[in-house]
Amino acid sequence: MKPKNQSGRPAKDDGRPLDRRQFERIELASTAFAVDANGNELGRVVEISGGGFLLKPATPFARISLAMGARLVITIVEPANVKQTSLNVEVRRVLSDSIGLRFV
Repeated sequence: MKPKNQSGRPAKDDGRPLDRRQFERIELASTAFAVDANGNELGRVVEISGGGFLLKPATPFARISLAMGARLVITIVEPANVKQTSLNVEVRRVLSDSIGLRFV
Protein backbone atom coordinates (compact mmCIF):
# COMPACT_ATOMS: atom_id res chain seq x y z
CA MET A 1 0.00 0.00 0.00
CA LYS A 2 1.29 3.46 -0.95
CA PRO A 3 1.96 5.91 1.92
CA LYS A 4 -0.36 8.91 2.24
CA ASN A 5 0.41 12.48 3.24
CA GLN A 6 -1.59 14.55 5.78
CA SER A 7 -4.27 15.39 3.17
CA GLY A 8 -4.85 11.67 2.59
CA ARG A 9 -3.42 11.78 -0.93
CA PRO A 10 -0.76 9.35 -2.16
CA ALA A 11 2.71 10.42 -1.05
CA LYS A 12 6.33 9.56 -1.59
CA ASP A 13 8.03 7.49 1.10
CA ASP A 14 9.09 10.71 2.84
CA GLY A 15 5.47 11.96 3.09
CA ARG A 16 5.68 14.54 0.29
CA PRO A 17 2.82 14.44 -2.27
CA LEU A 18 3.47 12.65 -5.55
CA ASP A 19 3.89 14.97 -8.52
CA ARG A 20 1.25 13.84 -11.01
CA ARG A 21 1.94 16.55 -13.57
CA GLN A 22 2.13 15.39 -17.14
CA PHE A 23 4.09 18.43 -18.30
CA GLU A 24 7.04 20.37 -16.89
CA ARG A 25 6.21 23.83 -15.54
CA ILE A 26 8.20 26.75 -16.89
CA GLU A 27 8.51 30.08 -15.07
CA LEU A 28 8.07 33.01 -17.45
CA ALA A 29 10.96 35.44 -17.60
CA SER A 30 9.05 38.02 -19.64
CA THR A 31 5.80 39.72 -18.70
CA ALA A 32 2.61 38.11 -19.92
CA PHE A 33 -0.84 38.87 -18.59
CA ALA A 34 -4.32 37.48 -19.07
CA VAL A 35 -7.51 39.32 -19.99
CA ASP A 36 -11.07 38.04 -20.22
CA ALA A 37 -13.39 38.26 -23.26
CA ASN A 38 -14.34 41.84 -22.28
CA GLY A 39 -10.71 42.99 -22.02
CA ASN A 40 -10.64 43.07 -18.19
CA GLU A 41 -7.17 42.29 -16.88
CA LEU A 42 -7.23 39.12 -14.78
CA GLY A 43 -3.59 38.95 -13.74
CA ARG A 44 -0.01 38.09 -14.60
CA VAL A 45 0.91 34.66 -15.96
CA VAL A 46 3.83 33.37 -13.88
CA GLU A 47 4.14 29.71 -14.92
CA ILE A 48 3.01 27.76 -17.95
CA SER A 49 3.03 24.12 -19.01
CA GLY A 50 1.55 21.94 -21.71
CA GLY A 51 -1.57 21.48 -19.60
CA GLY A 52 -2.26 24.99 -18.31
CA PHE A 53 -0.83 27.97 -16.45
CA LEU A 54 -0.60 29.72 -13.11
CA LEU A 55 -1.94 33.24 -12.74
CA LYS A 56 -1.37 35.86 -10.03
CA PRO A 57 -4.74 37.70 -9.84
CA ALA A 58 -4.60 41.45 -10.48
CA THR A 59 -7.76 42.53 -8.64
CA PRO A 60 -10.64 41.27 -6.48
CA PHE A 61 -12.71 41.25 -9.71
CA ALA A 62 -10.26 38.72 -11.17
CA ARG A 63 -10.75 36.44 -8.17
CA ILE A 64 -14.53 36.56 -8.62
CA SER A 65 -14.26 35.89 -12.37
CA LEU A 66 -11.95 32.95 -11.78
CA ALA A 67 -14.05 30.86 -9.40
CA MET A 68 -13.27 27.16 -9.06
CA GLY A 69 -14.64 25.20 -12.03
CA ALA A 70 -15.37 28.27 -14.18
CA ARG A 71 -14.78 27.83 -17.92
CA LEU A 72 -13.92 30.85 -20.02
CA VAL A 73 -11.90 32.21 -22.90
CA ILE A 74 -8.77 34.03 -21.78
CA THR A 75 -6.38 35.98 -23.96
CA ILE A 76 -2.70 35.91 -23.01
CA VAL A 77 -1.01 39.19 -23.94
CA GLU A 78 2.76 39.47 -24.30
CA PRO A 79 3.52 43.19 -24.67
CA ALA A 80 7.24 42.69 -25.40
CA ASN A 81 6.47 40.43 -28.36
CA VAL A 82 3.23 42.17 -29.40
CA LYS A 83 1.55 38.74 -29.31
CA GLN A 84 -1.90 37.69 -28.15
CA THR A 85 -3.23 34.16 -27.85
CA SER A 86 -6.82 33.26 -26.93
CA LEU A 87 -7.38 30.01 -25.04
CA ASN A 88 -10.29 28.05 -23.61
CA VAL A 89 -9.52 27.33 -19.96
CA GLU A 90 -11.03 25.90 -16.79
CA VAL A 91 -10.17 27.05 -13.26
CA ARG A 92 -8.70 24.00 -11.51
CA ARG A 93 -7.10 25.43 -8.37
CA VAL A 94 -7.65 28.57 -6.32
CA LEU A 95 -5.01 29.47 -3.73
CA SER A 96 -4.60 32.59 -1.61
CA ASP A 97 -2.07 34.16 -4.01
CA SER A 98 -2.58 32.34 -7.31
CA ILE A 99 -5.05 30.56 -9.57
CA GLY A 100 -4.32 27.45 -11.63
CA LEU A 101 -6.00 27.13 -15.03
CA ARG A 102 -6.17 24.09 -17.32
CA PHE A 103 -6.41 24.23 -21.10
CA VAL A 104 -9.67 22.70 -22.39
